[in-house]
Amino acid sequence: MKIDWAALGIVAVVSVVASILFVILLSCGVRFVSAARLHSNQGDRSMGVLSLGYAFIGCAGLLVLYCLYLIVPQFH
Repeated sequence: MKIDWAALGIVAVVSVVASILFVILLSCGVRFVSAARLHSNQGDRSMGVLSLGYAFIGCAGLLVLYCLYLIVPQFH
């Protein structure tokens, strides 16, 4: 049996990059949503920041769904 080390390296790099991107998107989303909640408790209206936070969380969810699509061969 022959192992394709280049393909294994590509998979490892893509996995690390996707994980880092997921953490960045999710943490930015949580930070913006919590900042918007804090501002709304003080009486400010910050719907733009809240929408941006939910957009980041939605992008993180879409990234997870896309990665699952790539992993499961029955979806292709």
